[in-house]
Amino acid sequence: MASWDEDGIRARIREMAAQDPERKRFGARTHQYALAPQLPETEIRTFEVSHGIALPGETGPSSRRSATARPGPRTA
Repeated sequence: MASWDEDGIRARIREMAAQDPERKRFGARTHQYALAPQLPETEIRTFEVSHGIALPGETGPSSRRSATARPGPRTA
């Protein structure tokens, strides 16, 4: 499995935002190319325990926290 490149992903999101100042790409007006705050490892672990699952962790805890913070529709 390829390693997680958090800095590269954040750079790409910044590039995409710069190329779409009017937010015309699908979903851009909703997510505004903004990342949600990272979840603490304790919150991820609590979720895993309460659902009886183990989220992929082979790339390290920081990637699991970052993966929760992708641009996307806000539901709250």
